[in-house]
Amino acid sequence: MIGATHLSAPEPAVQEPASSAADTLPAEARSVLLVEDNDEVAAATGAVLRSFGWTVERACDAETALERIDAGLLPDVVLADIAMPGAFDGAQLAVHLRHTHPRLRVVLMTGYIAEVHRASDVGGFLLLPKPCSISALVAALDGGA
Repeated sequence: MIGATHLSAPEPAVQEPASSAADTLPAEARSVLLVEDNDEVAAATGAVLRSFGWTVERACDAETALERIDAGLLPDVVLADIAMPGAFDGAQLAVHLRHTHPRLRVVLMTGYIAEVHRASDVGGFLLLPKPCSISALVAALDGGA
C-alpha cells in the first residue's frame, strides 16, 4: 500500500431516499467492473450500484481486471481503487486501459492522500474519495460528477 495517511476529512456517506434509485435508473442496463481488494468495501459498493440498476462484476486486483477484459469482458466503466496489492495499482491499471481500450471509461477511488497526489499526476481520470456519497458515486459512473 502506498502511503498510509487517511484523508483528513472524508465526505460522510449519505443515505439517499429510496425514490432516488428509481429516478436515476439507466434506461438500459449498464455494467461496471469494480476493482477492489477489500471484500467488505466491494460488497457494500456492489450492493449500492446494483440498487441503481448497474450490473456489477468484481476483480480483486488490477491483474485480474486485465485478464477479464482481455478475455472479452467489456464493461461500460471500470471503478478501481488506487491502492491494491499486486504488480500494479489502480492508477497504473487506468493508464494501461487508456492505451489498450481508449474508449473505456475509468473512475478511480482512494482513501489515502498519497494516491490523490499520484492520481493527479496520471491526469484525466475522475477521482472519488473513499468514502463518498452515494449520489457522487452514481453520478461519476453515469459520466457526471
